[in-house]
Amino acid sequence: MVRFVLRSQEPVARIRKHLPALLDALPALRVASVNLLPDHKAVLEGEREILLTPQETLRMRVNDIDLHLRPQSFFQTNTDVAAALYRQATSWIGSVGPTSVWDLYCGVGGFALHVAGGDRDVVGIETSVEAVASARLSAADLRLDRVRFEADDATAFAVTHEAPELVVVNPPRRGIGAQLAACLEASSATHVVYSSCNAESLARDLAAMPSLLPVRGQLLDMFPQTTHYEVLTLLERV
Repeated sequence: MVRFVLRSQEPVARIRKHLPALLDALPALRVASVNLLPDHKAVLEGEREILLTPQETLRMRVNDIDLHLRPQSFFQTNTDVAAALYRQATSWIGSVGPTSVWDLYCGVGGFALHVAGGDRDVVGIETSVEAVASARLSAADLRLDRVRFEADDATAFAVTHEAPELVVVNPPRRGIGAQLAACLEASSATHVVYSSCNAESLARDLAAMPSLLPVRGQLLDMFPQTTHYEVLTLLERV
Protein backbone atom coordinates (compact mmCIF):
# COMPACT_ATOMS: atom_id res chain seq x y z
CA MET A 1 0.00 0.00 0.00
CA VAL A 2 1.29 3.44 -0.98
CA ARG A 3 -0.30 6.70 0.13
CA PHE A 4 0.54 10.18 -1.13
CA VAL A 5 -0.35 12.81 1.48
CA LEU A 6 -0.81 16.10 -0.38
CA ARG A 7 -1.76 19.67 0.43
CA SER A 8 -3.99 19.96 -2.64
CA GLN A 9 -5.63 17.84 -5.32
CA GLU A 10 -3.64 19.55 -8.10
CA PRO A 11 -0.94 16.79 -8.47
CA VAL A 12 -3.48 13.92 -8.58
CA ALA A 13 -3.73 13.92 -12.39
CA ARG A 14 0.05 13.63 -12.72
CA ILE A 15 0.18 10.81 -10.18
CA ARG A 16 -2.53 8.94 -12.10
CA LYS A 17 -0.53 9.42 -15.32
CA HIS A 18 2.59 7.84 -13.81
CA LEU A 19 0.77 5.16 -11.80
CA PRO A 20 1.43 2.38 -14.39
CA ALA A 21 5.17 3.02 -14.06
CA LEU A 22 4.91 2.84 -10.29
CA LEU A 23 3.00 -0.45 -10.50
CA ASP A 24 5.69 -1.84 -12.82
CA ALA A 25 8.43 -0.75 -10.42
CA LEU A 26 6.63 -2.18 -7.39
CA PRO A 27 5.04 -5.50 -8.44
CA ALA A 28 3.75 -6.13 -4.90
CA LEU A 29 1.79 -2.87 -4.84
CA ARG A 30 -1.93 -3.52 -4.49
CA VAL A 31 -3.47 -0.30 -3.14
CA ALA A 32 -2.45 3.27 -3.93
CA SER A 33 -4.24 6.41 -2.78
CA VAL A 34 -3.97 10.14 -2.27
CA ASN A 35 -4.83 11.67 1.08
CA LEU A 36 -5.64 15.37 1.12
CA LEU A 37 -4.31 17.33 4.10
CA PRO A 38 -4.88 20.98 3.13
CA ASP A 39 -4.20 22.48 6.54
CA HIS A 40 -0.73 22.94 7.99
CA LYS A 41 -1.09 21.15 11.32
CA ALA A 42 0.49 18.35 13.31
CA VAL A 43 -1.62 15.44 12.07
CA LEU A 44 -0.72 12.52 9.81
CA GLU A 45 -3.63 12.61 7.41
CA GLY A 46 -6.70 14.49 6.28
CA GLU A 47 -10.27 13.32 6.06
CA ARG A 48 -10.50 12.82 2.29
CA GLU A 49 -8.94 9.79 0.59
CA ILE A 50 -8.79 9.31 -3.19
CA LEU A 51 -8.20 5.73 -4.30
CA LEU A 52 -6.04 5.33 -7.39
CA THR A 53 -6.25 1.56 -7.85
CA PRO A 54 -9.23 -0.75 -8.45
CA GLN A 55 -8.35 -2.70 -5.30
CA GLU A 56 -9.50 -0.78 -2.23
CA THR A 57 -8.13 -2.94 0.58
CA LEU A 58 -4.89 -4.70 1.38
CA ARG A 59 -5.27 -8.23 2.70
CA MET A 60 -3.07 -9.05 5.69
CA ARG A 61 -2.92 -12.71 6.68
CA VAL A 62 -2.84 -12.94 10.48
CA ASN A 63 -2.96 -16.47 11.84
CA ASP A 64 -5.78 -18.04 9.77
CA ILE A 65 -7.64 -14.80 9.11
CA ASP A 66 -7.40 -12.33 6.22
CA LEU A 67 -7.79 -8.82 7.63
CA HIS A 68 -8.79 -6.13 5.14
CA LEU A 69 -6.87 -2.86 5.53
CA ARG A 70 -8.16 0.34 4.01
CA PRO A 71 -5.82 3.35 3.69
CA GLN A 72 -7.22 5.06 6.80
CA SER A 73 -7.26 1.93 8.96
CA PHE A 74 -4.90 1.41 11.91
CA PHE A 75 -2.94 -1.84 12.07
CA GLN A 76 -0.01 -3.07 14.14
CA THR A 77 3.18 -2.82 12.10
CA ASN A 78 4.76 -5.96 13.62
CA THR A 79 2.53 -8.60 12.09
CA ASP A 80 4.19 -11.61 13.73
CA VAL A 81 3.84 -10.18 17.23
CA ALA A 82 0.30 -8.96 16.47
CA ALA A 83 -0.54 -12.55 15.52
CA ALA A 84 0.89 -13.75 18.85
CA LEU A 85 -1.14 -11.10 20.66
CA TYR A 86 -4.37 -12.30 19.05
CA ARG A 87 -3.52 -15.95 19.74
CA GLN A 88 -2.90 -15.26 23.42
CA ALA A 89 -6.13 -13.30 23.81
CA THR A 90 -8.06 -16.00 21.96
CA SER A 91 -6.62 -18.67 24.26
CA TRP A 92 -7.59 -16.75 27.40
CA ILE A 93 -11.06 -15.98 26.12
CA GLY A 94 -11.52 -19.60 25.08
CA SER A 95 -10.69 -20.73 28.62
CA VAL A 96 -13.31 -18.34 30.02
CA GLY A 97 -15.92 -19.35 27.43
CA PRO A 98 -18.12 -16.22 27.24
CA THR A 99 -21.21 -16.26 25.05
CA SER A 100 -21.06 -12.49 24.48
CA VAL A 101 -18.03 -10.23 23.83
CA TRP A 102 -17.37 -6.58 23.09
CA ASP A 103 -14.20 -5.50 21.28
CA LEU A 104 -13.85 -1.80 22.12
CA TYR A 105 -11.36 0.28 20.07
CA CYS A 106 -11.51 -2.67 17.68
CA GLY A 107 -9.68 -1.13 14.72
CA VAL A 108 -10.01 -3.50 11.76
CA GLY A 109 -11.43 -6.17 14.06
CA GLY A 110 -8.37 -8.23 14.98
CA PHE A 111 -9.54 -9.38 18.39
CA ALA A 112 -13.23 -9.64 17.45
CA LEU A 113 -12.64 -11.76 14.37
CA HIS A 114 -10.27 -14.09 16.22
CA VAL A 115 -12.73 -14.85 19.03
CA ALA A 116 -15.93 -14.94 16.94
CA GLY A 117 -17.65 -18.12 15.92
CA GLY A 118 -20.07 -20.73 17.16
CA ASP A 119 -22.80 -19.39 19.42
CA ARG A 120 -20.79 -16.39 20.59
CA ASP A 121 -22.15 -12.89 19.90
CA VAL A 122 -19.40 -10.36 19.25
CA VAL A 123 -19.67 -6.59 18.78
CA GLY A 124 -16.73 -4.45 17.64
CA ILE A 125 -16.76 -0.69 18.26
CA GLU A 126 -14.41 1.78 16.57
CA THR A 127 -14.62 5.50 15.77
CA SER A 128 -12.92 5.11 12.37
CA VAL A 129 -15.51 4.54 9.64
CA GLU A 130 -12.77 3.19 7.36
CA ALA A 131 -11.64 0.64 9.94
CA VAL A 132 -15.22 -0.51 10.50
CA ALA A 133 -15.67 -0.96 6.75
CA SER A 134 -12.51 -3.09 6.71
CA ALA A 135 -13.70 -5.22 9.63
CA ARG A 136 -17.09 -5.80 8.00
CA LEU A 137 -15.40 -7.04 4.81
CA SER A 138 -13.30 -9.51 6.79
CA ALA A 139 -16.35 -10.75 8.71
CA ALA A 140 -18.24 -11.25 5.44
CA ASP A 141 -15.33 -13.25 4.00
CA LEU A 142 -15.36 -15.49 7.08
CA ARG A 143 -19.17 -15.79 6.97
CA LEU A 144 -19.46 -14.76 10.59
CA ASP A 145 -23.11 -13.87 11.08
CA ARG A 146 -22.90 -13.33 14.86
CA VAL A 147 -20.28 -10.60 14.78
CA ARG A 148 -21.07 -6.99 13.92
CA PHE A 149 -19.05 -3.80 13.76
CA GLU A 150 -20.30 -0.30 14.46
CA ALA A 151 -18.67 3.13 14.10
CA ASP A 152 -19.07 4.68 17.54
CA ASP A 153 -17.16 6.03 20.50
CA ALA A 154 -16.20 3.18 22.83
CA THR A 155 -17.18 5.00 26.02
CA ALA A 156 -20.45 6.35 24.61
CA PHE A 157 -21.40 2.86 23.44
CA ALA A 158 -20.50 1.19 26.73
CA VAL A 159 -22.50 3.57 28.92
CA THR A 160 -25.66 3.13 26.83
CA HIS A 161 -25.66 -0.66 26.36
CA GLU A 162 -25.88 -3.64 28.67
CA ALA A 163 -22.43 -5.15 29.07
CA PRO A 164 -21.58 -8.62 27.72
CA GLU A 165 -19.84 -11.35 29.71
CA LEU A 166 -16.39 -10.30 28.49
CA VAL A 167 -15.02 -7.00 27.19
CA VAL A 168 -11.83 -6.55 25.17
CA VAL A 169 -10.30 -3.07 25.26
CA ASN A 170 -7.37 -2.00 23.09
CA PRO A 171 -7.17 1.77 23.61
CA PRO A 172 -4.57 4.29 22.44
CA ARG A 173 -1.73 5.29 24.79
CA ARG A 174 -4.01 7.47 26.93
CA GLY A 175 -5.91 4.37 28.10
CA ILE A 176 -9.65 3.87 28.46
CA GLY A 177 -10.12 6.82 30.82
CA ALA A 178 -12.06 7.35 34.03
CA GLN A 179 -15.56 7.19 32.54
CA LEU A 180 -15.16 3.90 30.72
CA ALA A 181 -13.24 2.39 33.64
CA ALA A 182 -16.10 3.36 35.97
CA CYS A 183 -18.61 1.90 33.53
CA LEU A 184 -16.78 -1.44 33.37
CA GLU A 185 -16.32 -1.47 37.14
CA ALA A 186 -20.07 -1.07 37.66
CA SER A 187 -21.06 -3.43 34.83
CA SER A 188 -22.05 -7.08 34.90
CA ALA A 189 -19.02 -8.11 32.80
CA THR A 190 -17.16 -10.92 34.54
CA HIS A 191 -13.92 -10.56 32.58
CA VAL A 192 -11.96 -7.88 30.74
CA VAL A 193 -9.03 -8.43 28.38
CA TYR A 194 -6.97 -5.24 28.30
CA SER A 195 -4.33 -4.74 25.59
CA SER A 196 -2.14 -1.74 26.38
CA CYS A 197 0.87 0.00 24.90
CA ASN A 198 1.37 2.20 27.98
CA ALA A 199 1.86 0.67 31.43
CA GLU A 200 1.22 4.01 33.16
CA SER A 201 -2.28 4.47 31.74
CA LEU A 202 -2.93 0.74 32.23
CA ALA A 203 -2.05 1.01 35.94
CA ARG A 204 -4.28 4.06 36.31
CA ASP A 205 -7.21 2.29 34.64
CA LEU A 206 -6.73 -0.88 36.70
CA ALA A 207 -6.78 1.19 39.90
CA ALA A 208 -10.16 2.57 38.82
CA MET A 209 -11.56 -0.98 38.46
CA PRO A 210 -10.78 -2.55 41.85
CA SER A 211 -13.30 -5.38 41.50
CA LEU A 212 -11.65 -6.55 38.26
CA LEU A 213 -8.34 -8.11 39.32
CA PRO A 214 -5.50 -9.10 36.95
CA VAL A 215 -5.15 -12.89 36.89
CA ARG A 216 -2.92 -13.26 33.81
CA GLY A 217 -0.48 -11.04 31.97
CA GLN A 218 1.75 -11.26 28.91
CA LEU A 219 4.36 -8.76 27.72
CA LEU A 220 4.95 -8.69 23.97
CA ASP A 221 7.95 -7.04 22.31
CA MET A 222 5.90 -5.29 19.64
CA PHE A 223 8.70 -2.81 18.84
CA PRO A 224 12.07 -4.60 19.18
CA GLN A 225 15.12 -2.53 20.20
CA THR A 226 12.91 0.26 21.54
CA THR A 227 11.35 0.99 24.92
CA HIS A 228 7.86 0.39 23.51
CA TYR A 229 5.83 -2.78 24.03
CA GLU A 230 2.34 -4.25 24.21
CA VAL A 231 1.07 -5.86 27.40
CA LEU A 232 -1.99 -8.07 27.52
CA THR A 233 -3.86 -8.54 30.81
CA LEU A 234 -6.81 -10.74 31.74
CA LEU A 235 -9.00 -9.26 34.47
CA GLU A 236 -11.51 -11.29 36.47
CA ARG A 237 -14.28 -9.96 38.68
CA VAL A 238 -14.04 -10.87 42.35
